[in-house]
Amino acid sequence: MSNYCKGCHFDRTKRVGDNACPFTTLYWDFMARHEVVLGKNPRVAQQVRAAFKLSDLPAVQERAKVVLQQLSAGEL
Repeated sequence: MSNYCKGCHFDRTKRVGDNACPFTTLYWDFMARHEVVLGKNPRVAQQVRAAFKLSDLPAVQERAKVVLQQLSAGEL
């Protein structure tokens, strides 16, 4: 597999914080926001359940709002 994250200044292992990977943050936020639809899909239901087991899910959702605002403003 390729490592497209090599050289990126974001930390792909973090979900929250200033240097957290925006893709990671948005992934978990997406899973939580679309629980009703995605939870019925056997291919992703396990990831949806995992999203709700994250101890920092509320912080992830708050960080996702910031990331989306930054994207809209062209700051990210």
